[in-house]
Amino acid sequence: MESLSGNPLDIRYNVSALLQHPVGTSVECHIEDMLPASQARLASGTLTLTHTSRGITVAGDGTADVTLMCMRCLDEYCEHVHFTIEEELHPEPGFAHRRGGDGFEECGEVRIQPDHTLDLGEIIRQYIVLHLPLKPLCRTDCPGLEEIGPDV
Repeated sequence: MESLSGNPLDIRYNVSALLQHPVGTSVECHIEDMLPASQARLASGTLTLTHTSRGITVAGDGTADVTLMCMRCLDEYCEHVHFTIEEELHPEPGFAHRRGGDGFEECGEVRIQPDHTLDLGEIIRQYIVLHLPLKPLCRTDCPGLEEIGPDV
């Protein structure tokens, strides 16, 4: 079971000004600057938001400290996770489709909200989860659970 140390990331970013600029316009943001003071140490990195003909592209990389459970000893430990983001977000539900066997199906993706905000916290959380180790170990030489022998 994984969880970000502390509360989930709370980053709402208003892209209305960026959407009013010409296609190709970019803005660079630092993740730690967008987080509330209580969460500033949870994640860090740089994101570039670019206005495209279809919406906004979010690209960048960062790091986060995540609390994981060791698969051998079952103790919790803190893992420093590096993540890379590359995501295109669309303002209209009509763009959030993929070609399916029976035509178009709606995807459950994060989109630009009607108030022109992006939930960057959710996007970052999803990419952190994608970059978690498949077999989390507190250390490479973790011996695992201690054997309890019969009392003699």
